[in-house]
Amino acid sequence: MNAHEHHLAGCFGLCFAGCIVLGALALTLAIVVAPPEDRGSPPGVLGDARRGRVMLGAYGCPACHDGDVGPPLDHMASRSYIAGRIPNIPIRMQQWIEHPQLLKPGSAMPELGVRERDARDIAAYLATLR
Repeated sequence: MNAHEHHLAGCFGLCFAGCIVLGALALTLAIVVAPPEDRGSPPGVLGDARRGRVMLGAYGCPACHDGDVGPPLDHMASRSYIAGRIPNIPIRMQQWIEHPQLLKPGSAMPELGVRERDARDIAAYLATLR
């Protein structure tokens, strides 16, 4: 490859990478800027609360969160902490739903294999429960 071809290849690579970054940015903005009412989510929450409500049932969460094993989920958004020590903010709730045993080993909350998107949506739904 001569110097001119090498330069053109570098320009192409830079342009291609820029297009990927701009495309990802546009997608991110579309998700973040979409009005919360379109997702049923409170402002500042990235997940889809409507979908999260369905996923909560699909993973069987109500079976334990009836007050006998885990706490009822009513008013979850009003609580300051998750599991008594984890700040109740959307990202921490998502992490808790995905990997409770990493955040609080020995907790009664089992690892259910909740996928990232599902955890984000469930966290968004829980953020609506005031």
